[in-house]
Amino acid sequence: MNNTYAKLNEVIRSAKTVQIMKDNGTVYHFKLYPFGERGTYIAPELMTEITESLTQSIEEHFPEFDYIASPEPGGHTWGMLAAYKLQRPINILRLSTELYEDFQLCVKRETAYNENYICFDGFKKNDRVLIVDDVVSSGATIRSIAVQMKEMGIELVGVQAILAKGEHYRQLEEDFGIPVRVLSKV
Repeated sequence: MNNTYAKLNEVIRSAKTVQIMKDNGTVYHFKLYPFGERGTYIAPELMTEITESLTQSIEEHFPEFDYIASPEPGGHTWGMLAAYKLQRPINILRLSTELYEDFQLCVKRETAYNENYICFDGFKKNDRVLIVDDVVSSGATIRSIAVQMKEMGIELVGVQAILAKGEHYRQLEEDFGIPVRVLSKV
């Protein structure tokens, strides 16, 4: 882990592990990071450290993009904070619900512990987009988004995440020819 992010690294080290039972009876051991999709309480100091660090990394590594795209349920919070700080637009990739029926397109996303649909709306061909997400684990979420963006003629300029679990993010870099930057790794 990077020693620069003291508060972030502390919550990563102390994150509780819970078991998620999949439909097929297998158990997935899920870390409850406060900044992640099933996190709850985020202290203001941690929020500040992550937001400042994300925006600094984005400014350094991704100077050219039209807007940020961030997936629910975890990434959109951080994408929104980074977009606000950078004064850039954001397009939130929503999980499908009965509340939204007029999406441009929805694609299936299957991770190690669940399956759902990510819905795209408001994207245009030739848009230059930066994905901001909370955690890159297997890379399945980013992969499904990147494949769909390519099919839509959208230029994915890269991915900025808070945490990478393992080295799967490197395969995303290789497969899609994009930089993937993270604040910390476990």
